[in-house]
Amino acid sequence: MEGGISRRSWSSLSGEHQSPGAFLNCPPPHMLWIMRRRAETNASFIHRAYCRALWRERGFLARLHLLVWYLAWPPVFAFTSIWLTVLNGRAIQRRTGKSVARQMMEQLIVAWRFGCLPPSYYMFELFDDRLLARAGDYLHRFEIKGGIYRLMKPEVIPNLGKKNQFAERCKANNLPVPEVHLIHRIGNPITASQLPSGDLFIKPLRGEGGTGAEAWLREADGGYRSLVDGEYLSQADLVERIRTSDQDIIIQTRLLNHEAIRDLSNGALMTVRLITLLDEKGTYEATHAGLRMAIGANRLVDNSHAGGIIAAVDMKSGRLGQATDIGLRPDIGWCTHHPDTGAVIEGRILPLWPETIALACRAHATFAPRVIVGWDIAITPNGPLLIEGNGAPGIDLLQRAPREPIGNSRLGEIMAFHLHNNPAVQALIGDDPA
Repeated sequence: MEGGISRRSWSSLSGEHQSPGAFLNCPPPHMLWIMRRRAETNASFIHRAYCRALWRERGFLARLHLLVWYLAWPPVFAFTSIWLTVLNGRAIQRRTGKSVARQMMEQLIVAWRFGCLPPSYYMFELFDDRLLARAGDYLHRFEIKGGIYRLMKPEVIPNLGKKNQFAERCKANNLPVPEVHLIHRIGNPITASQLPSGDLFIKPLRGEGGTGAEAWLREADGGYRSLVDGEYLSQADLVERIRTSDQDIIIQTRLLNHEAIRDLSNGALMTVRLITLLDEKGTYEATHAGLRMAIGANRLVDNSHAGGIIAAVDMKSGRLGQATDIGLRPDIGWCTHHPDTGAVIEGRILPLWPETIALACRAHATFAPRVIVGWDIAITPNGPLLIEGNGAPGIDLLQRAPREPIGNSRLGEIMAFHLHNNPAVQALIGDDPA
């Protein structure tokens, strides 16, 4: 692995300057339990690496500060457990026969032993005894985004977060990305002639998760109608709306889904979230993927934060499993068909699947030396297109959708390899007593 991490840089990235709430995510009993246990699997090694780094990089006062904040953990845990059990407990009792009291007891047990917080209990369906037996194999957002990714992060890496720079780098390396027709800066003039012909997709240059995105369908009279609420604007009115925006704006031609899967969309562009990692041989390997779909009134973006659903993708065949949401309420559950269009999801084969994987691996090589990237790739009539890359991808839904923990999967194996083989990391988290 290139680069390394010192005690000082780990501290600045994930320790004393984080908000107190970040500490509360890691259950204190789990931290004490896992730091003394022998790491017998890749998952347990990753859990222990996070907890040891969280503790060992701190001096006396910072450790005291951490312990004081942990005093708040019991009431926070109790409130969260009660709240989520109220939302889900009765539905799960009807489904499994497991009482509400037993669900709450199991939440406490898995938090103590495996660091699974109440949201994870329901998200990962640990009320299912088969999955409960594998609770220790799940990796959690607080440890992955709160420390492990940073431990694996080389000191100098290409930026994935700036949309215009990402697109420019991709085009310079012959990686297909959506064409950006115009970036309109705050206060600059704009005329109708600068707009591309056809339907438009407009989004903030620095937005995340689809926040602020708009889709406008071109009408026969030259005006535009909103895909979301049907609002009509003349061309002049839309130009004025863009001109007076208080954000820098990206203007693109609206993309369409590949015709073989278009019936899985309510109008929004679907993307495959695909994880690639730098493996032990120095090549790039795709390990997990899910097809994200928008449902309901949201017709712009497909991510879970906007209420979307995701179906696990078999990495060899491109075959879809059942689709699901984030799982914190029992409303949606598991879908064999799209809730809006009625089209079959389970068993469908994604078109251009080998090409999609190949594109993600080529893109990772372009943005080396990153260890892990989560790619959002649209499969369009013209082939797969890179929408964006995320250097710290979330993995919750990639564990929920296939009903399979990631910690001892190929992804966990590669992550553990990088942690084991970085001397700076080993100096911080080594197996000597804390």
